[in-house]
Amino acid sequence: MTPYPHRSRPIFFVLVVSLAAAAFACGTDSGGQNGTQEPFVPEAYGEWLKFEPEGAVCANGSQYKFFVNFSETSDNVVIFLEGGGACWDYEDCARGGPFNTECIREAPGAECIRDDYPAVYLHLDSLEPFTAITEPLGVINGDVPVELAYPMLSADTDINPMGDWNRVFIPYCTGDTYLGSNVATYTDPDGVGPDVEFHHMGHQNMLLTIEELDRMFRQVPKMMVSGCSAGGVGSMNNYPFIRRGMTGVENAYLIADSGPVMPATLTNGEPSNSSRLYDVIRTTWSIDTMIESLPGSEPIQADRGEVNRVVAESFPQDRLAISMFERDYNFPVASYEKTFPIFSDPETSVDTGAGRTEIYRLTSEDLSALRDLLDEIDNLAYYMPYYRNTNTSHCLTVTGLEDIGSSELEFINAFQEDPAAATWVGTEIETPSGTMSFRDFIDQVLDDDAVLESQYEGTCEGKFQVCALDCEAYDGIMCDEVVAE
Repeated sequence: MTPYPHRSRPIFFVLVVSLAAAAFACGTDSGGQNGTQEPFVPEAYGEWLKFEPEGAVCANGSQYKFFVNFSETSDNVVIFLEGGGACWDYEDCARGGPFNTECIREAPGAECIRDDYPAVYLHLDSLEPFTAITEPLGVINGDVPVELAYPMLSADTDINPMGDWNRVFIPYCTGDTYLGSNVATYTDPDGVGPDVEFHHMGHQNMLLTIEELDRMFRQVPKMMVSGCSAGGVGSMNNYPFIRRGMTGVENAYLIADSGPVMPATLTNGEPSNSSRLYDVIRTTWSIDTMIESLPGSEPIQADRGEVNRVVAESFPQDRLAISMFERDYNFPVASYEKTFPIFSDPETSVDTGAGRTEIYRLTSEDLSALRDLLDEIDNLAYYMPYYRNTNTSHCLTVTGLEDIGSSELEFINAFQEDPAAATWVGTEIETPSGTMSFRDFIDQVLDDDAVLESQYEGTCEGKFQVCALDCEAYDGIMCDEVVAE
């Protein structure tokens, strides 16, 4: 398993389950049934407990699971949606398999989500060169916990301002960026492999999960919803359902990371580059099932990017945000690679300098239109640094492993000396009032008395700036060289 989803696994990145009929079901690590009138009491605090909503399934139809780490000191809740890959054809859904859906190629009934998933989220064998990291970072016997990968789930309040909150980890195993309500059958175009039944039920899983969370958390002074990549897409689109389904929430916040829903139209009036992908996945995942259940959904039917405005206007008192690196080379590749013919040519594939330059151009156009849209919305801000080395500049909500240093000793020392700085390294933006990190931005979103301000870096940096047409350093030959390294 790779530490974070990589470019080769596209990121985002028919059964409709009735919530009214769904029964509350817990896994063996969780407590018993919880009636709506009685307070929920977990079996333990300070450790990850497993829950299995009845009727919720992963790609191969196996049982879906989510995990909660209950707090003894806070009634606040942070809900974090895992990132991962997306698929909508036989090649990726059956042959390649997006992140955490490889189980679709295993024997029927194989579990997609392990019971120990939060505790053994990654293994050090996939985190070279940091193979010697052990207990100082919470790594036991080579197993990396989810808190180290996703610091918004960390219990360390120096790293995470929500460290003492109840923490909810929502795994991802449906290949649909949490938008789906469809069981699709994929047929091998070569006529060799067997048909594959793929459960794109991410949205339906969220509805069942929300019902359980509402029973667990009856009074919630503050709730943060966030997610990376596919989880970024899912957190924005499912936010209205979480917000209304969690009936005890008083104040709510959202940071949708690195999974932006782009407007359908560019600033020049032309169709946006992302709009091609929306047309492809709309039917395959049955996205309209989710959209049609939203109040005021008509604008979204015509323009998927309008979900940003509709969500913000539906909850005008909530503090909402979107984050993304401008030079993300993961989510944009997933958005454009299969929908633009240029990338099927080996000379201009996404693994070439020319391909990277074109991906950057398409991304810049879409992000400019997105910022124009968000600038019109008072309670929806954005945080957009330019570049960092970690994870191909994908996801601010993952630990900055590749930006800390080149040796294991540097990595360990950085975390021992200043864990917060080490975690959020590479996310900084210079503002008129000083340097802001993504941790600082999270603080701002959570501060009801602070002005919610967007932050955009826009300053070319990093080795791949030579591939960006809008940078003075642009050089096609040098771009070919750095891409080939």
